[in-house]
Formats: sequence, structure tokens, C-alpha cells
Amino acid sequence: MKRRSIETENRIAHVKRLLSCLAGGFVLALMVGTQEGTQQDFGYAFREAVLGPRILIFLGIGVALYGAITFGPRAVPYLTRPGLRPLVAGAVTVLVSFTLLRWTDSTSIETGKFRPLADAASATGGLDPVAKVFFGSWFSLMPWLLFVLVTVLAGVAMLRRSAGLGYAAGGIAFVLGLWAQYSQSAVSSYLGTPNHATGGAVAMLGFFTISVAALVSARSASEVANTEGFVDTVMTWRPGMPLVVLGGVIGVVGVFIATWFSPTDRNATLATTSQMFQGENLGAFSAAYLGWLGYLLFFVTLAAVATASYLRHRVLGYVSVALGVVSMLITLWVVHDFSGLAASQGFNGAKGAWDNLGSGSWMTSAALSLLAGAGYLVVKALAVESLGEMGDSDLIGTAHRLTNGQLGSATMLVVITAALFYPPTATQFWQTVLVAEIGIYVLLAVGLNVVVGWAGLLDLGFIAFYAIGSYTTAYFTGRLPVQPPDWLLLSPLAVIPFAVLICLIAGVALGFPTLRLRGDYLAIVTLGFGEIIRVIANNATGFTNGPRGAFNIPPPEIHLGPIHLTWGSSALGYWYLLLVLIIIIVILFNRLEHSRLGRAWAAVREDEVAAQATGINTTRVKLLAFAIGASTSGVAGVFFASQVGSFTPENFVLNNSILVVAYVVFGGMGSLPGAMAGAAVLTWLPNFLKDQVPPEDRQMWIGALILVMMIFRPAGLIPARRRKAELAGLDKRDSAETTAVPAGEGM
Repeated sequence: MKRRSIETENRIAHVKRLLSCLAGGFVLALMVGTQEGTQQDFGYAFREAVLGPRILIFLGIGVALYGAITFGPRAVPYLTRPGLRPLVAGAVTVLVSFTLLRWTDSTSIETGKFRPLADAASATGGLDPVAKVFFGSWFSLMPWLLFVLVTVLAGVAMLRRSAGLGYAAGGIAFVLGLWAQYSQSAVSSYLGTPNHATGGAVAMLGFFTISVAALVSARSASEVANTEGFVDTVMTWRPGMPLVVLGGVIGVVGVFIATWFSPTDRNATLATTSQMFQGENLGAFSAAYLGWLGYLLFFVTLAAVATASYLRHRVLGYVSVALGVVSMLITLWVVHDFSGLAASQGFNGAKGAWDNLGSGSWMTSAALSLLAGAGYLVVKALAVESLGEMGDSDLIGTAHRLTNGQLGSATMLVVITAALFYPPTATQFWQTVLVAEIGIYVLLAVGLNVVVGWAGLLDLGFIAFYAIGSYTTAYFTGRLPVQPPDWLLLSPLAVIPFAVLICLIAGVALGFPTLRLRGDYLAIVTLGFGEIIRVIANNATGFTNGPRGAFNIPPPEIHLGPIHLTWGSSALGYWYLLLVLIIIIVILFNRLEHSRLGRAWAAVREDEVAAQATGINTTRVKLLAFAIGASTSGVAGVFFASQVGSFTPENFVLNNSILVVAYVVFGGMGSLPGAMAGAAVLTWLPNFLKDQVPPEDRQMWIGALILVMMIFRPAGLIPARRRKAELAGLDKRDSAETTAVPAGEGM
């Protein structure tokens, strides 16, 4: 039989690839849209999806994908041009603003998103003409056309290395960013209602990012983007300066623009709030803060930390930390004072302090915290430099340690600041999601990461320990048919040590019979353990109350001398309690990862036989992994039971165990930040998609995201260094940049 020629084989391969990409576009057409079938006509959704002009768009996406796969290797050298990554990030940001985010809170605009608002605004006679043009009064697709043109212009400037085109694209993008925000403000003024939608601000941020990307491309003399070098330059030029800039921008918005009080009625900024409380029996100090002291504290702190960073001044660094922390605490005290006064007068139905607040005070507090963090980074950088001068290390080694320390510490400070001050600005719905779903699953993912990520033991029954923690809480609070002695009736927080101890024992009980099992066999046994616990909870009516579960579990309480705290119905209080638990556990686990036990887990994960041959007691190590991971799940169970107040055995089904495993894998097995990020993203996404896609399509989109992640980033969102090295190798990427050499190693 005659064999095909190489050219024929290549043609057949191209045809198969094209057909596969067209099939992918066809499937995407079925996924995107609100079309649904009916009981009378199951094919209605199919016809609506593929038998109209819209199918051409999705087939075009398939053709574009074919072109990217086929000719992508030729484009790879151009993908490393300076500014290209921020250009993509800015374009995606604008795209999200135009398609997903709300541009107005007015109920007269359906969904409040960009498209319905643009249709209405472009046909409104009394609206500002400049805003009407942006929304498409001249041409209905005007904003999209401008967005595509500036993105293409910036891309061409980067590919052709044209400074003129880069400057032009940067200027146009900057103007478009201001135009987008101005147009949203004009609509808000015309409607005359408070507007806290973020669409315009996010679009402005996206266009500004495109502008910066274009200007970077125009100014750069290099053919290849040196991202690591850029980060080194930014972080080491002046220690803490990125946080100074970020805190300054957030603070200016918080002090001058954002709402401080009555966001749904008065929409009062800091200045307006001061006027509202004049003559209202507000304390003299709080009145002074609202009038002038708040501005003074912010700008003095900003000036002090900027000077400390620029001059690398240790004493000013300490002063900046003190100023930032004290100013932040004063801000919170004043907010409590005037919001409590408003609540006592029944203003806008406020029931207590911290009610009826806008985002301004929280943004100002966040800015002051970031400025204090910048002062800390100055002090830390000077300490590292002092150590480098006293030792034998060369300057390059010191700079490398300084960059890593600055970047990691700055990232951690931003995350903690966001965790402290973003939740009060969220809606009640998102506060509940943050506590009841995201926070609890982050705890579970951190615990399972010990078993799956660090020790390499696949556990599909992890949710059983979550159930044990919940039922332990119900027992010790007296909410099960079997009651504890009166002297053993406890508050939920006091139950935590008992839940940890019981889950430790349960973890050992699970681990001991499975010591000889690995891989799929271990997964099956742990799966069975999880189902056994659920079945027992469902059938042991005399102890667990059977299918009815436990209910009326009291909220957490703390009574220590003069301190009396009770968590009620507010999700925010639970969030801060959960945040404390997460921080404590993360600190302990971070120390544990780098301990002797953590290294033993890594050895067992890589090769248990080799680990045992080197003297590691694998039995003890594996049992400790099961026990420590289970204890974290027990803490999550205590919090869950006390927060929701009631639960049944159906809260602890197998599907939940599989979800937690997926979170750990998605975030990055063996990576503590990765496990937390994976749990946060995959619990946030279904709730975000509620307003974006039909309910039946949510799991499909989540599955598509996981599939894309596994293809293009198999190590996870934030992979562990070891895992990343296993997949990508230890060699550094080739670079056209000159590598610095220590003086002692030169020629």
C-alpha cells in the first residue's frame, strides 16, 4: 500500500485541526447566551444558538483559534515585546467593564450594565452631549470601535517598535479612560440618584493600563520584556514606594471622592458629612476630624512615608508606621462615633454604630494601613542592607534577597488590608458568601493541602472531619438528644480544643488502617470513611438527631473580664472572627511546612520507599498528616455550626469532599497561598455567574475554566516551587539581557 507523502499528511493534519476548532466554536455558541429549551420543544435552544447570524461569530472564533495554533510559533518572538502583557491586562479589564459590570444603580436601566445603559443614554435628549457620543449617539458601536482601535494601535506600536505610534496610543487611551469615567458621572448626575456602580471606574483603569503599556513600549529600547528586571527595579529603587503610591491613590479617592455616610440617600463625602453633623451633639474631636484633622492626618502620613522611602531614612520609617497605625485607629474611632450618633437618632433606619456607612472611611483606613506597611518595608529593607554590609555577601545577593522580601511582604500587606477593609464595602449578599462559603472552604482547603499537597495522600473523605467538628459543637452546646453534663456546656469558641482533639483522633483512626495503601486504593478507602460518617449521622437518631440534624446552635461569645462580645446576625462579625482563625492557622502551617516534619512530608510524597530508606518514620509522618489536616477541618466545622445555627447530614455529602480536592489542585498542590486562592476563586465564581449566565450553565462555565487551567497552567494558580520545577524544569528562560556577575567572580 502506497504511503501518503509528508505534504499530504500535513494537509490532513491541518484539516483535522480546523474542523476541531470549528467544532469548538460550535460548542461555544451553544454555551453562550440565554437561550433555553421548553418542555414542548427541546430543540428550541439549539436552533436559537446555531441557526442565526450569531453562529458566524463563533465559527470565526474557531478560525481565529486555528490560526493561533497553526501560526502561533511564528508569533512567539513578538509576544515578549515590552508592554504587551499590560496591554492584554488592560484590554481584558475594559472588556470585563463593558460586558460584566454595572454602570448604574438606577432601576430604570435593566441590569444596569453597559449595553442597556448605552442604548438608553444615546437616545436621551437632556444628557451631556459628550457623554452621548461616548455611549454611541453618532454610531451605536462607538465605544467598542474606540476600544478596538486603541488596542490595535498599541499592539501595532509594540510589534513594529514604533515610538510615535506608542505615544499616540498612550495619549488616546488616557483620554478614553477619562471619557469613560466622565460619561458615567454625567449619567449619574442626569438621573439624580446615588450611583456606586464600578463599571466606569474599571473601564478608566483598563484604558489607563493600556496607556501605560503603550508608553512603556515607546520608551523601551529593549526588544524583549524583562519582567523580573522591571520588578527588581520597582521594588528596590525606593523600598516601600509601590505601597506609597497605592496608598496615596486610594486615600485621595477615599478622602475627596468616595461616600462616607448615607450612600443610598445623602451620598455624603467627608466634607459633606462634616456639614451634616454640625450642631448635632457630635464630640469635639470627631467634629474636628471631619472638618480638618482627617485631611491633615492623611497628608502628613503620606508625606512622612514618602520621604522615608525616598531618603531611605530608618527613623522616619518608624515614625511612618506609628503615624499610619494611629491615624487608622483614629479614623475608625471617629466613624464609630458619628455613625453611632446617627443610629441613636434613627437616621435612615440605622440600628447601631457602623450602619449606613459608605466606602470612603474604609478606603481611607485601608490607605493609612498601606502607608504604615510602606514604612515597615522601609525599615525592613534597611535592616537587610545592614546585614549585607556586615557579612561577606556581595551586593547582588543582597539585592536579590531585598527584592524577594519586599515583593512578598508588600503582597501580604495588600492582601491583609483588603481582607480587613473590603468586606464592609460589599453588599449583604457578598458578605454572606464571603463567610458561609469562601472563608470556610479556604479553611478546608488549607487543611486538605497538608494531606494531599504536602504528604501526597489522596483523601476523598475529608468532609467527614468537617462533620465531626460540627456535631462536636452541637453536642457541647447541648443541641443534640444526648446532653453533656451541665458543667460541660460550652460556648462554640470554647468547643474548638475539643473539636481539634476529636478530629485528631479520627484522623489517626482513618490513617492507621490505610498505611499500606497508596493512590487510587487510598482514595477509595477514604471515600468510604466519609460515607460511613455521613450514614452514621443520618441513622444514629438517638445521638445525632438523624436526618433532622442539629438546630438552634448559639452564636460564639467571649466573656473575659470587661470584654463581652457576642456574634449575632451580622456576617461581618463572623468574617473577622474567621479571619483571625485563618491567620493563626496559616502562620502555624507556614512554620510547619519549613520544619523537619514538613520536609519529611515532601520526602514521603516524592518517594515513600526512598524516604523510609533514609530513616524517616513514614508511619508517624503519614499519621500526623491525616491528624493535622483533620484538626483544621474540625475548626471549620465549629465555625460553620455556630455561624449557620443549624445543619443536617446532607451538608456533608461526598460532593463537598471532591470540591475541596478540586480547590487544592486548582490553586496549586503543596502551595499554601495556592490552596487558599483556589478555594476563594472557585467558590466566588458560581456566585458571580448567578447574574451572568442561566443557572443551568454555571457548572459548565466552571468546568471550562478548570479545563483551560489544567491545559495552560497545570501547576495551579499559585504553584509550589517544587511542583513548578517538576513541570517546567529548573533552568532559567533564555534572556537577551546581560546577567550581572559579582565582583569577586569576575575576570
